[in-house]
Amino acid sequence: MTPHTWQQIWEARRIDPSRPSVLAQLLAADGMDTGFGSVGQEAWSRYVLDTAGTIGIEPGSTVFEVGCGAGAWLYELDRLGCQIAGLDGSTPLIGYAREHLPRGHWTVGDATSLSSEPRYDFVVSSGVFLYFPSLEYAQKVLALMHAKARRGLLILDVPDLARRDAALAERMRISGADYHQRYSGLDHLYYPREWFHKRLAELGVPRVEIRDQAIDGYINSRYRFNVFAWLD
Repeated sequence: MTPHTWQQIWEARRIDPSRPSVLAQLLAADGMDTGFGSVGQEAWSRYVLDTAGTIGIEPGSTVFEVGCGAGAWLYELDRLGCQIAGLDGSTPLIGYAREHLPRGHWTVGDATSLSSEPRYDFVVSSGVFLYFPSLEYAQKVLALMHAKARRGLLILDVPDLARRDAALAERMRISGADYHQRYSGLDHLYYPREWFHKRLAELGVPRVEIRDQAIDGYINSRYRFNVFAWLD
């Protein structure tokens, strides 16, 4: 049966043990090996460490990810010596995170179930805001992330509203004639960059930067941006 919701897709994800490494397996489980680009391990590790370093994550930092999936984004931070944890709505993906990143703390739940305690130095959400049903829902999650973070927020892989038409045209080109049937009911939520500036200003965040995303081998990067918010 073909999945018709994003939740069904993530529940159906499975680890592929034939992949050459743990990170490669986690990347595939987290959807980074599709028709829109196969992200190599080196490119991914470089991207994670660059974005983490920009916000100030270092060995010993505590990092919580909302929508962590199988843990591909947190993998390098675990190796770096960070204390990691995550929340995701997919029971199978959280199971893989527990198996392959046993030092982490993992919880199954909706993003809006995020608790403010315990607090973490940094709270991140990578490639998840695009699946939210509305801007109102996203605003609630952003406020919960802010309440949980002590030092900084990262919201990564956000679809850029200004590039929506180009992004959709590219998706149609890659998917071919069955695009509308294949992606029926599987829309992405696009954001104006100013939305994050306004919402984070309302939360009293003193410094926000929004940068174009750049991941080698990931076509969607052309149409996405990353949000960095410093709380101190």
